[in-house]
Amino acid sequence: MGYLTTVGYPDRDITAFSGGTPYFEIAVSDLQEKHITLLQRFRQHWLVHCGTSYDTADVAGELKARDTIKLAVFALRYRDQEPRVLVAALKSHIERILGADLR
Repeated sequence: MGYLTTVGYPDRDITAFSGGTPYFEIAVSDLQEKHITLLQRFRQHWLVHCGTSYDTADVAGELKARDTIKLAVFALRYRDQEPRVLVAALKSHIERILGADLR
């Protein structure tokens, strides 16, 4: 189906790097290694990139491994959508997942 790559920076103090340094990154590509999405966790939000489109999910927090896999499968399944549509859908999923964790 595709590739999922995660990069974490466990020793990075996200409170010290609040001005633009990600704490965790998720990259998803298809079997031809075409980039589908890049999700970046910052101190108080997630940045969602697809092609030249991007948006911010205004929730903070760490995604569980199973949630990361679900997001990757979703991105791969709908990779033929317009980038702005995929960004909006992934943003909504992240907000729903992390918003539910706050309850």
